[in-house]
Amino acid sequence: MALALTLYAIFSFALAISYLILIFVYLNHWQKSPTLKLPENFKPSVSLSVIIPIRNEAEHIVDLLKSILSNNYPTNLLEIIVVDDHSTDGGVEKVKLLNASNINILSLQEHRLPANFNSYKKYGISKAIASAKGDYIITTDGDCIVPSKWLFYYAYSFQVRQKLFVAAPVNFISSENALESFQSLDFMGMMLVTGANINRNKSLLCNGANLGYSKKLFMEVGGYEGISERASGDDVMLMNKIADRKEECIFFIKNRAATVKTKAVSNWGAFVQQRLRWGTKNNNSKDLYLKIELGIAYLLCINLFLMPFIILAIDRYWLAIWLGILLTKMLADFIFLRQASHFFGAAHQMRKFLPSFFIHVVYIAYVGTLSLFKKRYIWKGREVQ
Repeated sequence: MALALTLYAIFSFALAISYLILIFVYLNHWQKSPTLKLPENFKPSVSLSVIIPIRNEAEHIVDLLKSILSNNYPTNLLEIIVVDDHSTDGGVEKVKLLNASNINILSLQEHRLPANFNSYKKYGISKAIASAKGDYIITTDGDCIVPSKWLFYYAYSFQVRQKLFVAAPVNFISSENALESFQSLDFMGMMLVTGANINRNKSLLCNGANLGYSKKLFMEVGGYEGISERASGDDVMLMNKIADRKEECIFFIKNRAATVKTKAVSNWGAFVQQRLRWGTKNNNSKDLYLKIELGIAYLLCINLFLMPFIILAIDRYWLAIWLGILLTKMLADFIFLRQASHFFGAAHQMRKFLPSFFIHVVYIAYVGTLSLFKKRYIWKGREVQ
């Protein structure tokens, strides 16, 4: 028994040290990644098609469209395609009332989902890209708000930096209660991981709420062909498919002014479904580095969750080891999230660090385990996989 406990302690410490090293790798590459500065005299010349898939987003879609139009991007170089996925809340009628000449609506009511697609979102984006006039595609979600120079940052990345696949930050609009505060801190950390990993060309991640790419490149790689069987993954799966062919074309806009803001989910049930969707998507990734990194975080959290019960059943004096491992992760997360909150101008969120830390451990252990076995989840009112 003593030998088993010793080996278990060594394994637990190894996990903690691996996690600590991983966090400092992220921080190092984040700090190496240069901040993108938009020149004041920049004049865009590239044509953009902004694609917005919606399903019952009547509450938010008008605010999103107004925020895009307020970018004052040259009208002759911009079109907006709202892809309506069988909405029943009157959102499409609100879009029509804006009466903007460069806003088009593509209704999926008129199309049947092909046998090779398991996602109306991917299918809708594919249909929109096929008819898009712009040379570059930008995607966001119907419940988002974009900043005033958003389109210009993308145009600069495409036009001057000559990048073909561009990811940018996403953050939350508000964070009032414990769940929203946790999501805010967690998401800011995820954005730092996204930027750091793009900078080091490993374990690539992105978010479809703030993403852009060349239409020609999308067509060259066959769009969602080969990845259309999953309901989600219109962002990360596409990114990794492109990276397999043209890794050097991928770029991250490191600037708070390019951040798209969205609403945090409002209840625990919706949160679990959202993270389960993300978890099943990552489980299907072919990226070995990403699997290892996610595996380290998952095993550490599930170990921190289970370790007290294991040790109390055998020898309570080993709780000191658990406490040491817990404090190691806590220190690593604090340093990392302090950097993330500083980047997003949200240092006040660190006041909620302690409860968010414990929520994170439980959530990773629970949702990570659930995603290994549960392949179906609720998304936009549909049960999908």
